[in-house]
Amino acid sequence: MKISTALDATSKQTSPFSGLLDRFVDLVKSVRIEHRQRRLRLCESLALGDKRSVAVVEFEEQRFLLGISSSGISLLQSLGPAPSSGESARAERA
Repeated sequence: MKISTALDATSKQTSPFSGLLDRFVDLVKSVRIEHRQRRLRLCESLALGDKRSVAVVEFEEQRFLLGISSSGISLLQSLGPAPSSGESARAERA
């Protein structure tokens, strides 16, 4: 028997798991992953030493300045609406 004939015969045989594998691949292709948009975002933070820092966070299109220490988190200032993406890019260049 030639090697090519043996390979052809082997490739024509199907494994009992091939149908299961095909079904699994079809299932994986049909799954849709939805990415949630994050509502809370850390814009910037600055360490002040001794386990203290300040941070600007954005939540639902509003910005807040927070003071962070080992004893807790305090709202220092509400900064108002978050800038649009175009405004923040201009501010970074300035």
